[in-house]
Amino acid sequence: MSIPNIISISRIFLAPLFIYFYSCGNLLGAMGALLLSAASDVLDGAIARRCNMETELGRALDPIADKLIQAAMMLCALSRTPSVWLLLGLHLLRELSLGAMSLYVLRITGHVYGAKWYGKLCTACIYLVMVCALALPQVPVHWVDAGVMLCGVLVAFCLCAYMINFQRILLRHSRKEAEGWTGPSAGEGF
Repeated sequence: MSIPNIISISRIFLAPLFIYFYSCGNLLGAMGALLLSAASDVLDGAIARRCNMETELGRALDPIADKLIQAAMMLCALSRTPSVWLLLGLHLLRELSLGAMSLYVLRITGHVYGAKWYGKLCTACIYLVMVCALALPQVPVHWVDAGVMLCGVLVAFCLCAYMINFQRILLRHSRKEAEGWTGPSAGEGF
């Protein structure tokens, strides 16, 4: 198992640690777990690219770890504002839908495709809004609610955009398969 994959697996365990610290009132510990998750996310990707250690498993583990820590933040933010229920519901819908579609695409093409810019933007927005909701209690609740709504719009947009991208990947794959070639194209991504 490669070092980036070990780092990604360890990130998965940071989500319950974050919830534990936050539920015990240890905001510093919770933010530390979140910071460690973010730093290890950057580190595993950098190592994988620089040392040519990118794997299909790593492409699958990385978003799982991201989504778990996002869901953990949302669960904790429910204590601040009930509007997070909407975001959490959309988040689960998106992840279950995209997870099912990813497995289908993997079965058909044999490849796991990486994140697109709009997925990264959505992730950054969720992190920003959730950190504000959790770590800055002086931020007015209506601002947090507005941020939650913005995140909800981005989550819905990402679901649609990724589904369209999956359709393109499957269409390209079927065309290439008809021509007798099934490998990924340069620049083709998820």
